[in-house]
Amino acid sequence: MKESVGYTVTLNIAIMFIIIVFAFLAAALIYYKSNKVNNVIINSLEKYEGFNDLAINEINNSMTTLGYNRHSINCGDNISDDGNACTLVGDGDSKDNGYCVYVCVEENKDYYYFRVKSYMMINVPIINEILNIPIFSNSNRLYDFGDSFK
Repeated sequence: MKESVGYTVTLNIAIMFIIIVFAFLAAALIYYKSNKVNNVIINSLEKYEGFNDLAINEINNSMTTLGYNRHSINCGDNISDDGNACTLVGDGDSKDNGYCVYVCVEENKDYYYFRVKSYMMINVPIINEILNIPIFSNSNRLYDFGDSFK
């Protein structure tokens, strides 16, 4: 009888360890996919030097091929990044596709950069509504030739 109780406890510990390891691996894969979506968005913004129709078309095509689950999210109008004020760019199109694009102007107002926010989506029925983790990424600094953001 003593061996059967000890075996049950050992089996429970092994099962819990396997569950924790697989949960960690699943979270790492979901984070990788979310970060990849942000990189696709940032590359399109840098390629077309702004959030214009060409960038939006490329972003939407790339997100379709990546298999990113799009759902409507709530974006704030302003966020702060290292003391720089960042304002939301574009209309509600990006909000409906599951990402937000902000333009941030640096203090000397000669350079600007984009800050992209998307969400790490975990498709578990109950947890999906509770756990929505935002992922932020920054683009490279771009010089403002046309004084667009001053």
